[in-house]
Amino acid sequence: MIEKNAVFGELLYVGLVFEKGRYRSNGIWKYAYSKSFKKNISLLREIAQCMQKEFKKEEDNIFIRKIYNEIKYDNILTVAYPFNKVINDTNMENFIITDCNNENKHIKIIIFINKLLEDVLFELDRGLKKDKEKIGRLLFSLHNLPRVYLDKEAYTLCSLGQEGITVDNALEYSKMSMSKEMLSNYKSLLLF
Repeated sequence: MIEKNAVFGELLYVGLVFEKGRYRSNGIWKYAYSKSFKKNISLLREIAQCMQKEFKKEEDNIFIRKIYNEIKYDNILTVAYPFNKVINDTNMENFIITDCNNENKHIKIIIFINKLLEDVLFELDRGLKKDKEKIGRLLFSLHNLPRVYLDKEAYTLCSLGQEGITVDNALEYSKMSMSKEMLSNYKSLLLF
């Protein structure tokens, strides 16, 4: 059985850890870096938005194949996402999300992830006026949130085999990277 939240949650986690690792707080961002960064954040936002929607087997499977192809045929992103070696273009057709356990169980977390990703994209769209420090804080606040969806036993695209964490732990880790202004701005999203 392939479960929607485990697959998409793992992709969110892998993508955010990758961006956190290559994030540059100073200097001039090269065009290629900015373009790749924005593309990945946009993909992650699409994934988070899909997780908010009701489980629809056919639509979710079309979407996972789209995301797989976007990543697979991008020279930078294909390195970031360690797809399971048994997954390839041919058998991707057989990779079918069959269920969504506890649909919307962590809906507030995914809403929070969506908001933070939206704010990263907003900053990136500001061009030369973007606040790199804020982008960094947003990334560091984001990267542990998808861990609530990880399941060590789940079959996924990357097969990280990593245990998830509790919602309380995810929120605590997120808060540790926030400025006072961010804590105030996201106060309503941090209350559970």
